Amino acid sequence: MAKRDKDGHKTLAEAVREFIKSEDNRPHVHKLLGLEVEPELPPTLASLLEAIDRSKRAE
Repeated sequence: MAKRDKDGHKTLAEAVREFIKSEDNRPHVHKLLGLEVEPELPPTLASLLEAIDRSKRAE
């Protein structure tokens, strides 16, 4: 995907990606778009998911 248009400016898609990637902008983007932040997983569930990932990598 092109990162610059024919005039040498950032494309809209690239500008939006850059805006979203910024840690400072992330809370604002979540609020503006009405996105919910996923809560941290309980330790037992997190360890279960890690075990599943390890077994898949071992295959």
